[in-house]
Amino acid sequence: MNKKLVLLGAGLLLSAATASAQQRVKGRVVDTSGLPVIGASVRVEGTKSVTITDENGQFTLTSVPASAKKLRVSYIGKESKVVSIAGNVNVVLDDNENLLDQAVVVGYGTAKKLGTVVGSVKQVGSEKIEASPNANIADALQGQVTGLSIANNSGDVGAINSVSIQLRGAGSISASTAPLIVVDGSPSGTAILSMLSSSDIESVTTLKDASATSIYGSRAANGVIYITTKKGRKNEKAVVTVSQKIGWSSLARSVGNPASADELLDFQLENGIIYADNYSTFKKHGANTNWEDYSFNKNVPMYNTEVSIRGGSAATSYFVSASHLKQSGLTDFSAFKRTTLRSNLDTKVNDWLSMGINHSVAYTDREADGYTSNGTSNVRSASSTAVMYAPYWDPYDEESQRDHLVWGQGANGYDNKWLQSVQPRQVNDIVYNGTAYLQITPFRGLTIRSQLGLYATETRVSDRILPSAAELLGATATASEYFDRSTMWTITNTAEYKFNIGRDHAVTLLAGQEGIKSDVYALQASVSGMQDDRLLMMSNGTTAELPSDSKSKYEYLSFFGRADYAYRDKYFANFTVRSDASSRFGSANRTALFYSGGLMWDVTHEEFMKELTWLINSLQFKASVGSTGNSEIGDYAHLGITGSTMYDREMAWYFAQYAAPDLGWEKQIQANLGFSVRIMDELSLDVNLYNRKTKNMLMSTPLPYTSALGSQMRNIGEMTNRGIELELSYDVIRTKDLYVNIRANYSYNKNIVDKLFYDLSEWPMNSAMLNYIVGKSLNFYMPIYAGVDETDGAPMWYKKGYSGEAGYKFNPETMTKDATLLEDIYQDTGKPRQAPHFGGFGLTASWKGLTLSADFTYVLGKYMINNTYFFATTPNNATSGFNIDRDYLSRWKKPGDHSSLPAFEYQSQFDTHLLENSSYLRLKNLTLSYDLPKVWMQATKFISNVRLSLTGRNLLTVTKYRGADPEISTNISYGNFPATREYTVGAEITF
Repeated sequence: MNKKLVLLGAGLLLSAATASAQQRVKGRVVDTSGLPVIGASVRVEGTKSVTITDENGQFTLTSVPASAKKLRVSYIGKESKVVSIAGNVNVVLDDNENLLDQAVVVGYGTAKKLGTVVGSVKQVGSEKIEASPNANIADALQGQVTGLSIANNSGDVGAINSVSIQLRGAGSISASTAPLIVVDGSPSGTAILSMLSSSDIESVTTLKDASATSIYGSRAANGVIYITTKKGRKNEKAVVTVSQKIGWSSLARSVGNPASADELLDFQLENGIIYADNYSTFKKHGANTNWEDYSFNKNVPMYNTEVSIRGGSAATSYFVSASHLKQSGLTDFSAFKRTTLRSNLDTKVNDWLSMGINHSVAYTDREADGYTSNGTSNVRSASSTAVMYAPYWDPYDEESQRDHLVWGQGANGYDNKWLQSVQPRQVNDIVYNGTAYLQITPFRGLTIRSQLGLYATETRVSDRILPSAAELLGATATASEYFDRSTMWTITNTAEYKFNIGRDHAVTLLAGQEGIKSDVYALQASVSGMQDDRLLMMSNGTTAELPSDSKSKYEYLSFFGRADYAYRDKYFANFTVRSDASSRFGSANRTALFYSGGLMWDVTHEEFMKELTWLINSLQFKASVGSTGNSEIGDYAHLGITGSTMYDREMAWYFAQYAAPDLGWEKQIQANLGFSVRIMDELSLDVNLYNRKTKNMLMSTPLPYTSALGSQMRNIGEMTNRGIELELSYDVIRTKDLYVNIRANYSYNKNIVDKLFYDLSEWPMNSAMLNYIVGKSLNFYMPIYAGVDETDGAPMWYKKGYSGEAGYKFNPETMTKDATLLEDIYQDTGKPRQAPHFGGFGLTASWKGLTLSADFTYVLGKYMINNTYFFATTPNNATSGFNIDRDYLSRWKKPGDHSSLPAFEYQSQFDTHLLENSSYLRLKNLTLSYDLPKVWMQATKFISNVRLSLTGRNLLTVTKYRGADPEISTNISYGNFPATREYTVGAEITF
C-alpha cells in the first residue's frame, strides 16, 4: 500500500514538473523568394514572450512554457502566420496585397511599408471613412490626424465646397493655404472630396513634413492629402457587396436665445417702438412663433445605396462600384443628390508589361440655401430669422400667407421661405476623375511607368425670378444660365530602380517628369421679360442681355528625383529634388528648385535592444528638412493688364493691373523631428516637432494712392509656423473575443509674422480687426470692452496699451467713453485669429462581432466675433421691429444697475464684448455595428457576411459660444448655416 502511494506521489510530482518545464524554440523566417525577413515579430500565443528576427531571419525564444502550442509570426506588408511549436521552426511569409493599411504612397513610384517611411505621414483607413454619414469625406478626417485642422463651414448639404482644411497652420497670407488633393496619383480639386463615394475609398494618407511632400514640389507647401481608392484582388473570386443606409438629420444645437413674444412686446412698448393699440392686437392674437422650428426642418431624410464587385484572376484585378445618395437639407431650399460610377482595372499583360485604368464619374443635382450662408448681409438667413424675427408674428396666419410679409419688419419684410420659392436656383455638376497607366519591367528591379490623369468638372447654375413675384420684389422677371467647364490634364513619367548591395544595403532610385495643363471656360447668359411662371425657358424672355464669357489657363513643367537608402532595416535615408516651372509667374522667376532630406533610425533592430523586445516592440527616430512651393494665386497675377471703360462717351483704356515680371514662387522650408515607440505591443506613442518657415511670401501689397491701383501681388514678407503633434494609442484589452482600444491626439501650432512689406514693423487694418505685427502671432485687433459705466449706462473701452478684466468703475487713465477715438482704443486683444490647440480622442471596443466606436474632436483657444449677437442687442434693429436677445432685457436702465450691455440709447460697437470663446468639444461620430455570426453565413452557402450598423454624428457639442455654430473657420459669424446632427441606420451584405 505504501509502495503504491509512493509511486502515485512520484507520478504527480513528475506531472507537475513536466507542466512547469520550460523549452527553447529556434527558427528562421523568410519571404517567398527565400530571402530572410529581418525584424519579423515572433510571439508565443497566450503569453507575453516575444522576439524579433535578426539579419539572417533567425530567432530564438527561451523559457517557452511546455504548454505553449503556437507561434504567431508577423511583419509589415506580409501575411501573418500561426505555426506549431517545434524544435526548429521554418516560416515562409507571403506578401499581403490586401494589407493596404500597412503600406502608404508618399509620392511617385511604388508604395512603401509604413514602418520604413522616413517622412511624417498619417493614414486613415476605410473603416473610418465609411462610418461617416457626411457626403464630404474630409468630415471623416476631423480629429483623426495630428496637425490637420478641418472645419465644416456650413450644414447645408448643397454647399459642397464648405469644408476648410489646413495642415500645420496657415503658411501664407494672400495665397491658398489648402493642401494639395491627389487621387490615385492624379492632382484634383477640392470638389472631389464631395464627389467620391465613401465606400470606394481604401485609405486617405496625409503627408505632412517636407521629406514626404517635397517630391510634389509645386502646390505642396500646404501638405498633401493622398486618396487611394479600392482595387481588385488577384486570385480571388468575385466579392459582391450591397449596402443601404437610411438616415435623418436635425440641428446639432439650438440657435441663439431670442426673447419670447410677451418679452418682446413689453420691451417694444416700454421703449416706444409700438403703441398700445398694436400691443393689444398682437397680445390678442396670441402667437409665439418659434422661428427656429419654422426656418429649419426636423428629421429630414437621407438615403444612400451602394453596390460594388471586387475580385480578380491570376493576371487581372478589378473593382467596380455604383452609388446613389439622396439627402434633404434642413431648409426647404437645401438638397443634394449624387450618383457615382467607378471602375478600377489592373492587368498584367505579360511578364514585363502591366496596365490599368482607374476612373470615376459623379453626377449631382443640388440646391444650396440662397440666404443662409456666412456673411449674408440681411436678416433673411434662416439662422438669423430664428433669432431676430418677431415671435408675435404668425407665419401660418392666412393674411401672412397671402401677403408674405413679416409683421413689424418694415417695408419689403418678406418671409424668406417665400422669397426663395419665387427665386429658384438649381445647380448641376458632372465631375470626372481618372488615370490610365502603362508599366514595364524590362528586368528585375526596374519599373518604368507612364500615367495620364484627367480631372474635369462641369457646373451649370440656373437662376429664375418668377414673373408673379417680380413686381412685389421691385425686380424684373429674369432667367439666367451660368456654365463653366474646367479640365486639368496631368502626364507623369517615372523610372524606379530597386536593388540591393549584399544583404545589408537596399537602394531605391526614382527619376520622373510631370506636366500639368489646366483650362477653365465660363459662359453666362440671361433674358428678362418673362410673362408666365410656367414658361421659364430662356426662349420665353422678351429681352436678351449681352452674354459674357471668360477663359483662364495655367501650365506646369516639372522634373524630379528621389533616392532612398536602408541599411539592415535599421538606418534609413531619403533625398528628393524637384524643379518646377509655372506659367503663373513672371519670366524672371518662373522656375524654382525644391529639395528635402530625411533620416530615420529604427532602434528596434539594434543588438542592444534584443533583450528588451518583450518591452519595446518598436522605437524609431526621424529627422527631415526640405522646401516646398506655393503658386495658388490665380493665373495672371504677373501680367500687366488693361481694362476698358467709357470716358466722355467714348471707349477708353486704363491700367487694371501692373506687370510683375519678377513675381515668383512662395517657398516654405520645413524642419521636422519625430519619434515613435510601441511598448509591450499595447501602447503606441508618436511625437513630432516642426518649424515651417515661409519666405518670399506671396502677398497682396498695398500701393501708394498716386498709383491709381489699390494693391499688387508681390514676393514680400515672411512667416513662421511652429508646433508639436502628439498621438497616443493603447490596447486596453486584446483577447480572442474582446478588444478595447483608446486613442488620443493633440496638436499645437503658433503662427508668427517675421517680415512685412516696405520694412514696416506693423500693418494695422481696423476694418478687418487685424494687425500684422512683426514678431507676434496674428491676434484680433479691436477695441477692448471695459463694461458699462454704472452712473450713466455708457459703454467704456480700454485705451491703447491698457487691458484687464471688464470693470464698471470708470477710470479716465485707462478707459474712455469716446468710440470715435479709434486710434486710442484699437489694440491687440491677445486673442488668436487661429486656434492654437486642436485634436481628437476616441474609443473602439469589439466583442464577438459587436463593435462600438466613438470619435471626439476638439478645438481650444478659438475665438470668433458673434455678429448675430451684435444685431440682436443694438437699438438700430430693435427700433425696426426685430426681435432681441434675452440678454438685452437686462441692459442698463438706471444709475446703479450692474449690466454688461449699455443703455438703450447707445448703439453697439464692434469690440471684444462680441468676441466670444468658440472653443468646442464634439462627439463627431458614434457607431455601433454588428456582424452576424459566421456559422449563420456558412449555413446559407451564399452570403459571406451581414453587417448592421447605427451611426450618430455631432450628437454632443460642448461650447460657450452663443452663435449658430462654433466650428466654422471664419473670424466672424453672421447668418451661417448651422451644423447638423445625423442618425444613420445601415445594412451591408457581402456575397
